[in-house]
Amino acid sequence: MSLDRQKATGDDGLNGEENSALPKLSQFPPPSATKGTFPEKSPSFLTGVRGAVAEPVTAAFFAGGVAGAVSRTIVSPLERLKILLQIQTVGREEYKLSIWQALKKIGKEEGWRGFMRGNGTNCIRIIPYSAVQFGSYNFYKRFAEPSPGADLTPLRRLLCGGAAGITSVIITYPLDIVRTRLSIQSASFAALKREGAGEKLPGMFTTMVLIYKNEGGFFALYRGIVPTVAGVAPYVGLNFMTYESVRKYLTPEGDTTPGPLRKLLAGAISGAVAQTCTYPFDVLRRRFQINTMSNMGYQYSSILDAVRVIVAEEGVRGLFKGIAPNLLKVAPSMASSWLSFELTRDFLLGSIDLDRHHVRSTHRKAPKSENVYLQVLVKLYRFLARRTESNFNKVVLRRLFMSRINRPPVSLSRIASNVSESHQGKTVVVIGSVTDDNRLLTVPKLSVAALRFTATARARIHKAGGETLTLDELALRAPTGANTLLLRGPKNAREAVKHFGFGPHKHKKPYVRSKGRKFERARGRRRSRGFKV
Repeated sequence: MSLDRQKATGDDGLNGEENSALPKLSQFPPPSATKGTFPEKSPSFLTGVRGAVAEPVTAAFFAGGVAGAVSRTIVSPLERLKILLQIQTVGREEYKLSIWQALKKIGKEEGWRGFMRGNGTNCIRIIPYSAVQFGSYNFYKRFAEPSPGADLTPLRRLLCGGAAGITSVIITYPLDIVRTRLSIQSASFAALKREGAGEKLPGMFTTMVLIYKNEGGFFALYRGIVPTVAGVAPYVGLNFMTYESVRKYLTPEGDTTPGPLRKLLAGAISGAVAQTCTYPFDVLRRRFQINTMSNMGYQYSSILDAVRVIVAEEGVRGLFKGIAPNLLKVAPSMASSWLSFELTRDFLLGSIDLDRHHVRSTHRKAPKSENVYLQVLVKLYRFLARRTESNFNKVVLRRLFMSRINRPPVSLSRIASNVSESHQGKTVVVIGSVTDDNRLLTVPKLSVAALRFTATARARIHKAGGETLTLDELALRAPTGANTLLLRGPKNAREAVKHFGFGPHKHKKPYVRSKGRKFERARGRRRSRGFKV
């Protein structure tokens, strides 16, 4: 007796007992009914969250916060040394040392915590600052784009970046002034005398409250914002403009984005250029932020007065104090910032959908074949696609990258059937091989350009009065693809494709040992032939 028959007999014997128990079991609600409505709402809620995070402005906002925290933590020692040098005037020699000696002095006097002094406040400030900056830049870009998705001119990038810088400064400036106070209060300036060596220094919120109470209320938290805005607006504008221009220049031909090392280089160049051009405004900002601190000796009445006093007492070099450690800081800071931003943004925009499986995210950027002629054609059509902006050249270039399976041959009969009277005089273009078809009795007069021709196909085209062209000859005749007809062969006509997905009732061709009378005949493809594994 088979297992199926045993199971059927057992089921018949249990029917009476199960029928008596069914009314009792039916009184209980189904398991899903006791779980509430959460399973129904959660998919829509997650979908809404994914959709909100995947918005370009929102993704840029979160990615900017991550980028700011990463970059500031990496360069925190140089950031603090830069501030100590910026507030040092003619009469103070405590930190008139080389960069390495000054860093050793900080480590010796304050330990490893001295390198990170003020970094917590700086991260708390820089996360919203950087998030607002990147998010607002992407927001302002929407209004500056001539058309949706179009590239901005350098001037438009500069204006959008400047507006983003002003927005981020106004929102986060109180945290910036507190960070500056925390950075210098533990430094070994003679003017900042403390009662005891073990005296506990005030923290971030205590310092903010003291500034608010003792130095003029709410406006004291925005002291120095005018030179800050004057410096940050061009700095951020130059940073965004330079980065996107350098990034575009460093992108290899045929790619849409450069590699990580190229992004790091573009970020370092953009930061160095922007910081050097706007550094005097940064010095003025630091001086005004400690303008009311006791015994520091800075009493400037206006921006012009501060510039006049600094130039008179310290020379023009006084406006660039601390630029050496700042440039050493800017390169790794901006490089890591831009790389972190792009990686986080790409993750939020492209990989936030957790339901995507086995989805191809990249395509070939170059052919895998080492054929010299094919490599020359790729260079030629890359140049034409870039300079002519013709869709024909872009399609030809993309097909040159494809494997031979995706460049199936085209027969003369297929070409003849696709060429009608309206196509007379046009050149038929095939990115693949052109083959003969002996079922076609009469070949019309054709002008065909292809990667390759079989000998009989070429001979029949010439005998009919037509012509055969190579793709480089086609580029000379029609550099934009004008007056051409682009054809491709049937990709799924191969014998192997007929066997793919073989199974019951899939109408696929079975693999058989032979095609004789005694061997498998359409097994699994017809109802008259049962399918057995």
